Amino acid sequence: MQRSLVRQSRREVIDVPETTRADKSMDMLLKLRKQRIERFEQERRAARVEWRRQRTELRDLKARRRQALQDARDFWQRAREQFFSMVTTSGEYRKAKAIYERMKQRAAELYENCQDAVRRCRTSRTAFFDACKALNDARRQHEKLGMLRDEIRLLNRQSEE
Repeated sequence: MQRSLVRQSRREVIDVPETTRADKSMDMLLKLRKQRIERFEQERRAARVEWRRQRTELRDLKARRRQALQDARDFWQRAREQFFSMVTTSGEYRKAKAIYERMKQRAAELYENCQDAVRRCRTSRTAFFDACKALNDARRQHEKLGMLRDEIRLLNRQSEE
């Protein structure tokens, strides 16, 4: 019994590397970038909806202007025909001419509205394509960060071995 107490263990101390927690900062950054991409996608969708709305408004304005011009031409054509066929008097003809001038003025106002709509449409188009560019840049940057993270993990595994 005394012998066993005297005898000590001959085991060697094994050097066990400490387990280090994996660095999650790159994963957190990628998560933030993913949220940023989602926000850019939402902005792009909103810009597309706005651009489409502007184009629809422009199409409607152009159709109203064309119709107003056609109505003015038709009215003036009828008034001239009636005057030259001696159905109307010169007073009625002058009155029809004044109405025709007002109709032309209304068509000119619609033309100005169309020009304003074109400017708004171009602005919303630019906003849409800017949003597309920002989204593509963010996606490209996210992809690069993902590749960098994978490369860092691979290098860490190789250094541990």
